[in-house]
Amino acid sequence: MGSGHTFSNAAEFRDAVYLMSIAGRFRYRFKRNSTKHMTVVCTVTQCPWKVTARAIGDSNIVQVHTFHNHHNHSLEDVAACQPLVRSNRASLLIDDVIRSTPDYQPHQICKDFQRQHGMQLTYLQAWNIKEKANERIYGEPKYYYKLLPWMCEKMVATNPGSIVELGHSSDGHFEQLFVAHSVSIQGFAMGCRPIIAIDSAHMSGPYRGALFSATAYDANDAMLPLAFSEMLGIPCEHAAAIILSIGHNVVDFVQDWYKFPMQELIYSGSFSGIETHDMPMVANDGLV
Repeated sequence: MGSGHTFSNAAEFRDAVYLMSIAGRFRYRFKRNSTKHMTVVCTVTQCPWKVTARAIGDSNIVQVHTFHNHHNHSLEDVAACQPLVRSNRASLLIDDVIRSTPDYQPHQICKDFQRQHGMQLTYLQAWNIKEKANERIYGEPKYYYKLLPWMCEKMVATNPGSIVELGHSSDGHFEQLFVAHSVSIQGFAMGCRPIIAIDSAHMSGPYRGALFSATAYDANDAMLPLAFSEMLGIPCEHAAAIILSIGHNVVDFVQDWYKFPMQELIYSGSFSGIETHDMPMVANDGLV
């Protein structure tokens, strides 16, 4: 950043100022903050660091007018004026990592921020940063409900015999979705008792709701998951780490109905994944 540097809009300028504060490990505040004129100063009294930017004409383009890139801090100031954690903008620092490693965990984000930027994050702050990064890369989750009709159509076309029903409320909002894959139906008909157990779990997150699952027992008294969201009977990553640490094989702790021979018997049919090359795109405004 320097005098004369331009940004496509005010939000991009604010992002650049925040990233600069992270790199320089200082805190700033806006003396003036509008889309047409912004003045940013260091929070330390009498520190000369300052940036001003103005919109060019009637456009959204913002140009840096003055930039004094010099700080005058005591050791006490340095300790007291560390950058604030703002998840919307701090998430810019992990965009590339999220793209290459989607399972980037909050506890690792905490460690990386401490090592790379000297910032101590709580687990919740790291979780929020990851969620904001996912939203910027993939869009807001609420807009992807609009892709459900396309996904339902593809599931039936790709796996004939599957039952997929999508329901909406009177005002057009998503209400319910039922999915029974053809291979699950076939496995139930071929080797399971005529009894189905139904369970439900309340979902957390901004949209709430409940997730129902149906399970049956086959002739060998083993469970057949007809529909599920989280597999029961498979050690989680923490349990797997403990099992390995005591010198055992994780596979020995996986219940038999999740192992290949039983799954091969029940799922003797074939299941095809959905091709996504023609999947509609969802814009930032939610339009498909």
